[in-house]
Amino acid sequence: MATPEYPTTEGIWSGGRRAEPEYETVRLGTPYPDAVDSFRRAMSDRDDFDPAAIFSWGTMQATGVLNTLEAVEARFGAEGQAVVREALGRAGHEAMTGLIADSEFPGDVDGATLASFLVTGMNTVVYASLEKPWIVDAERCEFDILWCPHQDRYTAFDCRVQRYFVEGMIAAVADAGYPELTGWVEELIPGGADRCHFVVEAAPAGESVNPWHRYSDELADRALVKLEMRGEDA
Repeated sequence: MATPEYPTTEGIWSGGRRAEPEYETVRLGTPYPDAVDSFRRAMSDRDDFDPAAIFSWGTMQATGVLNTLEAVEARFGAEGQAVVREALGRAGHEAMTGLIADSEFPGDVDGATLASFLVTGMNTVVYASLEKPWIVDAERCEFDILWCPHQDRYTAFDCRVQRYFVEGMIAAVADAGYPELTGWVEELIPGGADRCHFVVEAAPAGESVNPWHRYSDELADRALVKLEMRGEDA
């Protein structure tokens, strides 16, 4: 598969505008608004600030989260894995709850359009990613991530960590009164694609486990199997 090529004029960042007329009424805010405002004031009107320093710091944090999950899995197995997963979900819930509270979304659009606008906030603000979104029909939306902060550090399997944050974000969307979402991944940049491709729909009614969470369960089990096989080879 092809790898990403930069620079690109495709996609939107957090301040970009989408082509749909309904997006004109969308205003994306931010989680942690007080902290964000403090940061903006600290770096404003400075010519000695390189935004890449924040990226380096964030990459260290992301590496620490991955290392913590792997270390706890190795020491405590499934129980430790569940503790970290729950903690990451709480962090995702807090971030998405804060974003929704500080943003404005239209209430008179179909489900897929609303879901797509919410996911644009998730992708471009919470995940600081370059997104190319589109709406397939009233039931489904899709998006490509053309650049992600984790793409050059995480492997494709490491990206399971981000699924746990998203579990909390999905819950936050539902807790805010919007329909529960689900989705799946069809391509990943760390897996060799030139973009990450996702499909998003409303979560199926009547299912006790969101399909997003179900596949997270499968990846969690696979991680424990890898640990067991590694121990047998030692």
